[in-house]
Amino acid sequence: MKFNLLIIAAMLAVSCNGGGKLTCNYNAADISTVEGEHTMLAGFAARNELSTDLHLPLYTHCLVVSDGTDKACIISNDLMEISPELSLEWRKEISEKSGLPLDRIFMHCIHTHSAPRNGGWRAEPGGSNYSHKERLHKVLVENAVKTITDEASFRPFKMETGIAQTSINGNRCEKTGPVDRDVYVVRFLDSKGAPIVSIMNIACHPVCMGAGSLLVSSDYPGVAGKILREAWGGDVFQLTGAAGNMDPAKGPKKVEYAEECGRSLADSILTVKFTPVRATGEFKVVNDTVALPYRIAEVTPEAVIAHAEEISAWDKTVSASWKDDVQGWKELILSRFKDGEVKSALDFTMGAVNINGVIFFFTQGEPFCEYQMNARSKFPGRTVFFAGYTNGQNSYLPSAHAYEYRKGYEYEIDQMHVYIKAPYPLSDKMPQAFEDAIEKTIREAL
Repeated sequence: MKFNLLIIAAMLAVSCNGGGKLTCNYNAADISTVEGEHTMLAGFAARNELSTDLHLPLYTHCLVVSDGTDKACIISNDLMEISPELSLEWRKEISEKSGLPLDRIFMHCIHTHSAPRNGGWRAEPGGSNYSHKERLHKVLVENAVKTITDEASFRPFKMETGIAQTSINGNRCEKTGPVDRDVYVVRFLDSKGAPIVSIMNIACHPVCMGAGSLLVSSDYPGVAGKILREAWGGDVFQLTGAAGNMDPAKGPKKVEYAEECGRSLADSILTVKFTPVRATGEFKVVNDTVALPYRIAEVTPEAVIAHAEEISAWDKTVSASWKDDVQGWKELILSRFKDGEVKSALDFTMGAVNINGVIFFFTQGEPFCEYQMNARSKFPGRTVFFAGYTNGQNSYLPSAHAYEYRKGYEYEIDQMHVYIKAPYPLSDKMPQAFEDAIEKTIREAL
């Protein structure tokens, strides 16, 4: 009898810890500029003045889900980007301080172009952005470590999902080009049905506030989030989707347009009828790396020199300093050959988290919206959240359609490699390789 009771007790323990109820913990921390601090904002090369004021506060959001034996940490920052190198450095620090494996930590940025830069000489000692970067680093890491390790704060949750339609976004290169107007929303609810945190997932660059704006802001996501928080309770944050070719419908303008788009997005989301997610206890985390092909099979110093000579003569370019930019790129890539091997493919990391059957997919870079739409179409009946800009924003990923259409996509297809310091432009075979890797990663998470 005693033996049977021990078996029953062990079964109940398994049911509560790993095979039964999932738990979560959530925290957010302010990463805004402080009074008297003026920084260079990220995203628009045309900006040449420092920020003047704060429109909306910036936050680092951290959601950790646990099945009792494993955890996944999802961080979303109200920033434009964190480089792959810096993202890896900060994720390693979080891992070391929390004990959570590195591949369980996903660090996303919403890609607002009204947040301070955290790379380049401006972020070095003595630069206008140095103090903010140092504070950002400290607050982001501390918030994540606290959320991962504070076991007493983990609590059971229920989930509900919904899909809204929006009109705030449009294709930024083609008037009738591909557009994904779906907005995916998930709410994590406590035992009484009150929201702990809600996540909205939309493919649209947060660039309502154009180059002329010197205000620090989370742009339309911050406006929408504020309205939804007031309506629902709990916190709200965004995972920006495959927005490489998605801009606000009217293009970058001023702060008033961010307010308009944010209100419109919130209004659309508030009409959603949510569907409860069955608490299956499913929980799985997968990671993968895909080698995206360049236009030549092997990148050599001779090929780099020849390519630089060819593209230096181009007239239609993204920058007036194109010839100097190409020369600097050539010298940098050639120096890498002297220091060691230069890879003949671009390594891209991605991952997925399965929470009660709802899939959260993450990838580096800026994929075009077709990748997001195609991925969801391959998994009918599944709810798939698609987040770019994760673990380092290092490349646009044009779609197969963009390679075929080309007009308007010259930068992303032919010139981007100069500015992301890749040794060669990506091949038109890249879209299929990337799409196959997305499908493989999501399937492994199911």
